[in-house]
Amino acid sequence: MNNPNEIIKIVIDELEKRNIIKPNLSTFKNTERLLFDYPKLKESIEERKNLISEYKKYGLPEKSKSITSIKENVLHQDKEDILANSITNLEKDIYKTEIVIKYIDRLLEKFQNDPYYVIINLYFFEHKTYEQIAYILDSKRKIVDKPIAISTIAANKNRIIKEMQKYFFTNDYIYQLFGY
Repeated sequence: MNNPNEIIKIVIDELEKRNIIKPNLSTFKNTERLLFDYPKLKESIEERKNLISEYKKYGLPEKSKSITSIKENVLHQDKEDILANSITNLEKDIYKTEIVIKYIDRLLEKFQNDPYYVIINLYFFEHKTYEQIAYILDSKRKIVDKPIAISTIAANKNRIIKEMQKYFFTNDYIYQLFGY
């Protein structure tokens, strides 16, 4: 699957299915949502791999007996088929999520040389406030008499997001820009 259009379609479909991005939000807001949820996407892969291991080791968890009756004409599947299908579906989900993560990783690499890129890591991935980011950046600087303003942190975060949105949501960005 090296066709960029196929990869982008999988990425967008997966992100919309997981309710990470929403079609009616601006590309700026969707880019922010995507970055906030990026670490959770990575975690979800491990969780699903663990679930697959549990399924292989212990089988599917038993469902509780329902008060409602099941109709006799409902298609009955063998437990082994259900287990195999469940594992296959989890593996497909893992694959799609890995495509999304690789896509995001590739796009994040484009911005790593920006002097304020560290703001993206601190704000979105470590959930630091602007004040905390300013303190962290000030502690790494040699110039101590002029601290970094919080407005500088916010402005540079927004500047980078505005650039990122062009890559993450190219078609939506063009639509918002030109209205077609």
